[in-house]
Amino acid sequence: MINAIFAGESALLAFQRQLDVIGNNVANSNTTGFKSQTVGFADLLYQTLQLGVAPQGNIGGLNPLQKGLGVRVASISTDFTQGTLTPTGDPFNVAISGNGFFVLDNGSDQLFTRDGTFGVNADGFLVHAGTGFFVQRSGTVGEGGAGLPAFQVGGDNRIVIPPIGTAVPGQATANVTLQGNLDAATPIGGSTSSNITIFDSQGNSHVLTLLFTKTAANTWSISGSIPAAEGNVSPNTIGPVTFNLDGSLAGPASGSMTVNITSPTALPPQVINFDLGNIGGFLGLTQLGGGNSAAATNQDGFAAGFLNAFNIGNDGIITGTFSNGQTFPIAQLALAVFPNQGGLLRVGDNFFRVSPASGDPSIGTPLTGGRGSIAGATLEDSNVDLATELARLIITQRSFEVNSDTIRVSSEMLQTAADLIP
Repeated sequence: MINAIFAGESALLAFQRQLDVIGNNVANSNTTGFKSQTVGFADLLYQTLQLGVAPQGNIGGLNPLQKGLGVRVASISTDFTQGTLTPTGDPFNVAISGNGFFVLDNGSDQLFTRDGTFGVNADGFLVHAGTGFFVQRSGTVGEGGAGLPAFQVGGDNRIVIPPIGTAVPGQATANVTLQGNLDAATPIGGSTSSNITIFDSQGNSHVLTLLFTKTAANTWSISGSIPAAEGNVSPNTIGPVTFNLDGSLAGPASGSMTVNITSPTALPPQVINFDLGNIGGFLGLTQLGGGNSAAATNQDGFAAGFLNAFNIGNDGIITGTFSNGQTFPIAQLALAVFPNQGGLLRVGDNFFRVSPASGDPSIGTPLTGGRGSIAGATLEDSNVDLATELARLIITQRSFEVNSDTIRVSSEMLQTAADLIP
């Protein structure tokens, strides 16, 4: 009877722990990115009343006699299944679809979270809205180079978000793509023209006129000009441009012209390279029947622009959209994965911290190394299932009551035994 009391007591303590966990789950059913927990139980100790006996002779053997001495909480595990993704419209609300955690820095420690409620602080850094901790980036995206503007500082993993209205300088046109057909029936000396807007090194636009002139059978020249008041093109001719009998390009695959801008101010000569297509192919310029369609279809220059909006792609790249129609990468969010994410320590505020059981984080970019994808303007809901928690609550309550009865009955039996004493 004494053992029954202690077994019941251990059960009451264990179910109290389960009730605590269920209560915490229910309380966090609306917490962004919250992951629910589940309690696991294990039997405690056993008293062996009789050892087992092996079969021998005419005796078939005996099983051991043991009685249990209670229950204990063996584990409190975290359920990391995906929560529902809910759009919010805020470009700096971010959710993870799949594995991984956002990486934050509080100045002395790294923390990890599924809560992507981010915002921009007064200094222009992307921070966790609830704590002000700095959101971390990965790689060199946004550090500039290759003609891209720089927004981030190399070696600093904090994310700088430029304010709306931030200007980016224009980029001079360096490459133009030519495509389309030159009519094979055009007589020698005949021509067709095409216009394209190009940009100088200050981002000013100029109309470049290209004149395609047939100079001989299957042979053309291409000359360029800009308005005389703005400057000139010299040298301004690509040619001879020749075609095979099947109408495919025979050569050259490329050429260049030099544009000299004198208006509004004198600028250095601007060399523009022209891509005419692939030799022997039909992807660039061709000479076939059916009319002229040759034109400059694309160029890589642009005017100065001002930041209008942000977007975060599924690869975690924060992109800025500018008034000149250009988009530039601002930074790329970092994600961390762990050998054992169930071993992470919860530290409140939706954060986890590394523990010896979790292993070290592997920090990289979304969509790599088993890391999930990013959903911008979206938050991940709690994965708590209230129906499941309420069912567990009922079972816990009933188990608590039954084990209370074990203690009560044992107490009554002890009292009865005590009453037998004269």
